[in-house]
Amino acid sequence: MTENRYEPPEMRGKRRVICHISEIPETGKGLSIKKIIKGDPDRSLDLFLVTDGDEVQGYFNICPHQGTPLDLKPDVFLDVEKKYIQCSTHGAKFQKDDGLCISGPCVGSKLMKIPIHLDSDGSILLGE
Repeated sequence: MTENRYEPPEMRGKRRVICHISEIPETGKGLSIKKIIKGDPDRSLDLFLVTDGDEVQGYFNICPHQGTPLDLKPDVFLDVEKKYIQCSTHGAKFQKDDGLCISGPCVGSKLMKIPIHLDSDGSILLGE
């Protein structure tokens, strides 16, 4: 029988390292982060990252319209032109920089942003 041990994630101060900017494809990167709560290591947080020039934005992978995941396929969060985040369920489009819905059934709503920080070495850190 294998013992299920908690192994803490890589941290920098109070921020968790989630990936490197070079790991984010042009259409975004979906992540399911575990080990958020020490007493419940299997609890997960589904989020995604998108780049916009030199900026990286992070959002929960939940459409504000019906609560469905946004990605049609793994790591595909953007429309064909790669200009907007697009919901695979109803085609709603969201601005990359602030998550504001500009077309579709939830115009005016926003994606839930997560606090991330791009470190000087290109690591993306979760937390403020």
